[in-house]
Amino acid sequence: MRNIVVLLISALAILGTRTAWSEGAGFGKPDQEGIGRFLLVASEGLYIVESDGRCSWSFTVPPLDGQSPGEFDHLIYDGWALTNGNILYGTHRYVREINRQKQTVWEYRVKGKNKVKTCLPLPNGRVAVLNSQEQAILELESATGRVLHRIPVPAEGTLHTRYNLLRRTPEGNYLVALRAEERFVEVDSAGKVLRSLPVPSLPALAQTLSDGTTLCSGRFGLIRFDANGTKTWTFTPEDAAPHFPLLIAVGIVELSGGRLLVVNSDWHYQKPGENRVQLFITDASKNISWTLPVTAFEGWKRGEIEPKTGLLEHRAGVVQLLSPDIP
Repeated sequence: MRNIVVLLISALAILGTRTAWSEGAGFGKPDQEGIGRFLLVASEGLYIVESDGRCSWSFTVPPLDGQSPGEFDHLIYDGWALTNGNILYGTHRYVREINRQKQTVWEYRVKGKNKVKTCLPLPNGRVAVLNSQEQAILELESATGRVLHRIPVPAEGTLHTRYNLLRRTPEGNYLVALRAEERFVEVDSAGKVLRSLPVPSLPALAQTLSDGTTLCSGRFGLIRFDANGTKTWTFTPEDAAPHFPLLIAVGIVELSGGRLLVVNSDWHYQKPGENRVQLFITDASKNISWTLPVTAFEGWKRGEIEPKTGLLEHRAGVVQLLSPDIP
């Protein structure tokens, strides 16, 4: 009898794992799609996820506890695992590097209600950030946070709505999400605007793909632009609708074969169950080959309750695939 009970418990454990990671065709653990280990950046924390779906390391900030997310100093938007094993991340008010013991190595902090949100480690050892008050990209000395170079990027909107995330092109230019203006701009090291890429709503992130096109994400989904600023491909909420609700596309990772790993952020979703898919993979033909269901977070990711809806939001932002040289 005891052996039967043990077998039943083992079977339930296996079924529980399957429920978390496999909700039908196309669902599975990260290693089934060649994703491997990755860093997941969400509003409340940073998580290293192994290829079998386990969370092996995490760092979380204090809970909101009734504070407005728009004014919460510690709200995380961006993050990177560095080759030295440390983690760089950007919040509303500061950019900080921590070690795996969760100790602060250095930080750059703004004052008052000014915003940073995003951070970007540069090849020369510097770190690029945005400063909403100065309306500029600042290149910082990574060990001290000292400003070494300033690139003006004037933008409309408030301290909160001027910018979203920042990325760099292979040529060394910057791609900036101008949130209030509903567009992305590419600027050079002097701040000259080289291109302006308008989008329908809430721009989140733009990055250069291996073929030289620029892929933009936001509430509209995904839009790909060629070098002339012409739209060449889109993936919209309507394209995703037969599979799951596409809420806000944010982080993008280019995979082999032209596939894209996309974060489907659930900020301010309105109906229970709308956020059931947190990450997904699509190809140029808009075929969905893999999704990460919200149930995969059970037991290791906190999330936050949205006061207006009472719904649990996981607020994932970006994902970084971890190469073998990152511990």
